[in-house]
Amino acid sequence: MAMPSSWRPWLRKISRILALTGSRRYLSDLCQIPTQVLATKGAAMAEGDSKFGFKDMEKALETLKLLESHDMQYRKLTVRGLLGRAKRVLTMTKAEEKLKNINAAIGVFEKWLEENGGGASSKNVKTDSEDKVETVPGLGFKDKAAAEATLSILAERDPDYQRLAIKGLIGSSKRVLSGTKNEDKITAIKEGVQVLEDFLEKFEAENRIKDNRAYLPLAVVTKLPEPKDELAKEFLEAYGGSKAKGNYKHLRTMFPKADEKTSWDIVRNRQLSKLLEQIKSEEAKLFDAETGAPTDLHLQLIHWAYSPQPDKLKQYIEKLAKKTPEKRKQESSSSASDSSATSQDSDGEDKPKRKKKREE
Repeated sequence: MAMPSSWRPWLRKISRILALTGSRRYLSDLCQIPTQVLATKGAAMAEGDSKFGFKDMEKALETLKLLESHDMQYRKLTVRGLLGRAKRVLTMTKAEEKLKNINAAIGVFEKWLEENGGGASSKNVKTDSEDKVETVPGLGFKDKAAAEATLSILAERDPDYQRLAIKGLIGSSKRVLSGTKNEDKITAIKEGVQVLEDFLEKFEAENRIKDNRAYLPLAVVTKLPEPKDELAKEFLEAYGGSKAKGNYKHLRTMFPKADEKTSWDIVRNRQLSKLLEQIKSEEAKLFDAETGAPTDLHLQLIHWAYSPQPDKLKQYIEKLAKKTPEKRKQESSSSASDSSATSQDSDGEDKPKRKKKREE
């Protein structure tokens, strides 16, 4: 009996899945499955493995829909993984249309993570209910002036937060508009939203997310020498202090002792801009060629919880952690050898004396 042509797409999909799991030998058995069952099960399997993606907003929304049947932990891990991959793809993409589509998908995932207490930054920190992060005050969209004030407040903050905040406000405005009947208020809100949408369109067109300086975990920073610069030292005290506890989101509403108007996230971005410009102008290296240790300028970046090469930095720290116990072991072994040699020398001095005594 010839295989119906309608079976072939499903068989190809299932073949790919079984090949990945090392179960290709069972493929021949699938020919005995009725068409209806094959289509249903094949679709479910394919959806679970091949339909997650981030090529555009529609794909991201479809992914979230497919994930609804899974437990929350799995959903968060999957979305975080897709988000990380999408951001890496962005750095290698030049086509404006693709950039726009991927950025839209990233926005969908970031919003979902924020709403479900699983933001990419909170993997190793407490949930929002346990660790309440204060909202940056003054953000709004009630009219054009409020929207412009919002953009002013967000200026110099982390690009990923700018985008997240603007998208959140635009989403909130739609809910407010649906419940507003006053025509003047509706007009004012629409004018405010237009300002925010114009900003967001320019943000995506210029791919400003590439300028985001992701925070290094506090645990990484503290494994390296402490800063000599007093402001950097105060920043790390704030980052690891009783309020922030390593959650960088708190820094948006925390301030240096000498400046109660400029929050730590803005101070950090200003300091990083200066250091990165210096590194660029001097064509400075980030790591020492012989030891693999971060250079002085790189170390200054790290003291502001940033590294252009975080993976390489973490590898160095891991290597350092492994090397230290070995070094101690070698020193201990060397010390023991010296002690043994000293003891032997002492014994050697005594032996001739005893021999001489017997001769006498």
